[in-house]
Amino acid sequence: MYAVNQKTLAAALGISARQVRNLREQGMFSFMQGTKKYDLTTCVSEYIEFKVKAETGSGTSINKEKEQAEHERLKKEITKIKLRKLRKEVHEAADVEEFLNNMLLGFRARLLSVPGKVAPQILNESDINRIIKLLNDEFLEVLDELSEYDPDAINNDSTGIMEQTVEEDPDDTDEPEDDGE
Repeated sequence: MYAVNQKTLAAALGISARQVRNLREQGMFSFMQGTKKYDLTTCVSEYIEFKVKAETGSGTSINKEKEQAEHERLKKEITKIKLRKLRKEVHEAADVEEFLNNMLLGFRARLLSVPGKVAPQILNESDINRIIKLLNDEFLEVLDELSEYDPDAINNDSTGIMEQTVEEDPDDTDEPEDDGE
């Protein structure tokens, strides 16, 4: 039997002295007979049992607090993603896929058009260096198209203003309602 004061018990349990007092008022910890001290071994066992019950469903208020904290963490994460989308640092996967498909189809068409475009220019050309230069110039022009990045094109947004794509939770009452002003 180890007799300890409130501050020592709080330190041993990793909680505040106020929390020890609150738990005592709820009937959890009790003083040793005739003293204002706690039996450390008994209190540790009571606290462990209390925490186990809280984790297994008996402590619904603690579980509710955990769920609320998780909900808030997710809302914060969603807000960060929305901000990054507004800054055009991230894009929807479907938008990127559509953009790349269109870009590659355009690139393929341009590549396939090179022979028809260059053939008339090199038809009567006998200088091999001139032929190489014409081909190089045309291929560089085609390849330039691949180097152009336009975040507005990826977002299918020609105005430069991204649309709101993540719906708000209709039951979420943390934020004031927009009255249209």
